[in-house]
Amino acid sequence: MTKIRCGLIGVMLLAGWVTAFAQSVTDFKIGDWAQMSKGGKWFTVTIAGPLNAGAYPVNQGKLVLYALANAQSLRHYQPTAEELRVANETTQATQNRPKGDTVGAKFGTREPSTCASRKGPINVANAQQYFHCDNEGVFSRDYLYLVTDVVIQVGNARPFNMALDAGASAIDTSAQVYDIRGSYTQYQCAAQSTMANAFANSHNCNKYVNTAALGSCFRDTFGDWHCSMAAKAGSGQIQNQMPPTGY
Repeated sequence: MTKIRCGLIGVMLLAGWVTAFAQSVTDFKIGDWAQMSKGGKWFTVTIAGPLNAGAYPVNQGKLVLYALANAQSLRHYQPTAEELRVANETTQATQNRPKGDTVGAKFGTREPSTCASRKGPINVANAQQYFHCDNEGVFSRDYLYLVTDVVIQVGNARPFNMALDAGASAIDTSAQVYDIRGSYTQYQCAAQSTMANAFANSHNCNKYVNTAALGSCFRDTFGDWHCSMAAKAGSGQIQNQMPPTGY
């Protein structure tokens, strides 16, 4: 009798599980908010495409995943204020993305700084401009580097020092060198991709808040000034950031 009872209970539980699992959810539209079950946890997603072969493509941050269209895998969800804020800034960034055949358009950012002249004497304003020009640009094939919030203090002029300055490219060893210190924020931004979703293309930068930095300004053999600083303290890498709009 006990075996029969256990068997009946097992059949009932199995039937209940199959019934629950079979409860399909097929009323989602593109752009709807939902939560997807993954690894025993629920994660916020948005519906990225129509139902296909029993599953919805969904956006979870940078990722495009597939969620089965059943109640155990996908459920309706009301987004928080912060989630709506991120969604709105993503939409605005997508609509305002630079167009054309420029560096900014390739990376979805403002254009990197350029210096019409590097002949001006070293002072705070010129040092900041030279620093922007020397530290913004595509320094590797896949990333654009930008800087903002540059603060520089300029020290007194000193002679070239082999131990300190030998690594400076094409430095004029007869010219004075200026030690500088300060802080800045650096962005490392990936190129736009048709394979990425809107969040990935609009939050395509790693951010580094460098709260203390040391370096120098030197003149090269063509008479042009260059300024650079190496970070000594800061936040480390902050991922999934939007590109900077200012300088």
